[in-house]
Amino acid sequence: MSTVTVAVPDPLDAAMAERIKTVGARSKEEYLLSLVEADCAASELESVLAQRVAGPFAPWPDDWKGQVRTAARGLA
Repeated sequence: MSTVTVAVPDPLDAAMAERIKTVGARSKEEYLLSLVEADCAASELESVLAQRVAGPFAPWPDDWKGQVRTAARGLA
């Protein structure tokens, strides 16, 4: 595992501290890691959606929103 050091201005640090409380992260590291993981997952989702748009088309399952929510919870 690699280590990354990030310097942030005080106002951004204060805003990040508030977000950490809001989302229930235990640390700055955990919060930032969750943001990076979410960004990577979104990137993968974009690729899948682009492939799907290219066809062939298949009907979406009735509970597709629930499946997306379940998958998103698995990333957190």
